Amino acid sequence: MNFASKSPKPRRNLALQALVGAVVAAPLGYVFGDYLASLQDAGGGALPELVWSDVLALLLAAMMASTGLITIMRSLSRRALGRQINPEEVRPATPAQAVFYAQNGFVLLLAGVMMATPVMVPLVFAPLSPMIASAAMAGLIALLLVQTAGNIAIWVRSDEFMRRAMGESAAISFAILQGLLFLWAAGEKLGLLPHLTLWDATSVMMAAYLVIGLAITWRRGLAS
Repeated sequence: MNFASKSPKPRRNLALQALVGAVVAAPLGYVFGDYLASLQDAGGGALPELVWSDVLALLLAAMMASTGLITIMRSLSRRALGRQINPEEVRPATPAQAVFYAQNGFVLLLAGVMMATPVMVPLVFAPLSPMIASAAMAGLIALLLVQTAGNIAIWVRSDEFMRRAMGESAAISFAILQGLLFLWAAGEKLGLLPHLTLWDATSVMMAAYLVIGLAITWRRGLAS
């Protein structure tokens, strides 16, 4: 789940796209929450209860999916993409650059779908049957394989500058989250902190990775 580009200037624009995605995700999350509340009232409590990590996952999914769609739409116009990559030169982006941006958008869109699926499937198909749950899990495995292949393709096509940014994001995220998760687990074991599920930890990990990646992307873009 990466933000990527071929030079510092596009990275700054991708950071702005992510901010736009966050702005879009907030009202979508509010409307969706209000819709669920109305269903809950109408159905007499038939829907499963959303916990804080479910809400966080849906907000992250909306941000990633909207950012991915924006990126894909930009890649469809080589002229508009060329202005985004280098505003100082009026020339269309190359086919390779358009494909690169489309790959990034597709990977982000898949990430959003994958993040939302474990929360949405129990809501849409409540009460959830084992057959539907198994089908959703099989779909997630297939999407993960496709997304992994997409991330590898992005890594191969990225320049050294972008690879360093991706590596820096992963290293900082690992260092911070490793320490925080250890302290929380220790607090749980000592009976001082409430229990976290793997889904809680995954939602926090994804949020932290996206924030750290966006911060590094923005800093490198401004430095150009």
